[in-house]
Amino acid sequence: MADFAAKNSPDLAAEPGGWVQEFGQQGLLRSLNDFVEQDGKAIGYPDDWQAYSVERNKLGDQYYGVQIHLTCATLVYNVDMLKAAGFNAPPTTWEEFRKVAKATTGGARFGFAPNPSIGYYWSWFLQNGVSYYDAKTNKVNLDSPEAIEAIQFLSDLIHKEKAATKPVVGADYEGPQKLFTANRVAMIITGPWDVKPIRSGNPKLNWAVAPSLKHKAQATFAGGVSLMIPKNAKHPTEAWDLLKRLVALDTELAATKEAGMTMPRKSWAENPEVQADPVIGSFGKCLPYAQDTNAALRLTGKHARIDKLLQSALEEIVFNQMPAAEVMPKFAAEANAILASK
Repeated sequence: MADFAAKNSPDLAAEPGGWVQEFGQQGLLRSLNDFVEQDGKAIGYPDDWQAYSVERNKLGDQYYGVQIHLTCATLVYNVDMLKAAGFNAPPTTWEEFRKVAKATTGGARFGFAPNPSIGYYWSWFLQNGVSYYDAKTNKVNLDSPEAIEAIQFLSDLIHKEKAATKPVVGADYEGPQKLFTANRVAMIITGPWDVKPIRSGNPKLNWAVAPSLKHKAQATFAGGVSLMIPKNAKHPTEAWDLLKRLVALDTELAATKEAGMTMPRKSWAENPEVQADPVIGSFGKCLPYAQDTNAALRLTGKHARIDKLLQSALEEIVFNQMPAAEVMPKFAAEANAILASK
């Protein structure tokens, strides 16, 4: 950010997810269309990438970034804890999830550990058919009955059912993973970024990855990093050459083997080695139904302000037990006022 502001940006930059379109709107990035026209067929871009991982890096018909890895979150569970409670398979629906969470809670153990970071709440919204923003009406959709039901379900699991740990304000996102690795919670929702920490933290833990839960829909949120070439890059051709090497299939497979990360290529998901890995292969199967939750909202240029409001609203519900039916309409009114402003 400082380098862009000082007009001293690098030749190639990686962004933490969702910044390509914002920087492209500000005229800070070089269009990659000439490179894609030149090399796209040879490297399989964009056809070999999951479609939404391409769209999140475009503005109109211009490519401004290329996804280097693609992630999603899904249900991760402790096989032994579920079996001890009488379950030989992971839950597949919200109601099954509630039953398993309650049955595996006892003593110093909990059925579920929710993550306090805003992105993780989106699994529940998406599974209830909720979208963040409607471009036609220029309004957020999170005051709908479905959105209220989704976040209230999670709050009730924590406060009424006492089957989930209460998130801590300001806690880092690694908290649930650490509890899971320590054999203290039966289920968490996480992504491939936690595979290596779990495996190295407790090699004897008997755990597995399940498909995402279903309510009105089977869905989860997508994330991941993209590469972009700044407009004032001094060596754009060399930057593109490096980008091609970093997103090559053999590089992706090597990175997966080392770090357990999932990738955007369809051919990566179809690779026999990936499919043979019960953990990584399971995450890979979730990528086709993962969604980029704030893709449409990002194009307004106002999503950062609205995300902050949403985080506060969700914390009021999940941390402080405020009724979702009261909090979410207030959030929506504030968010929609921002969207309506110039």
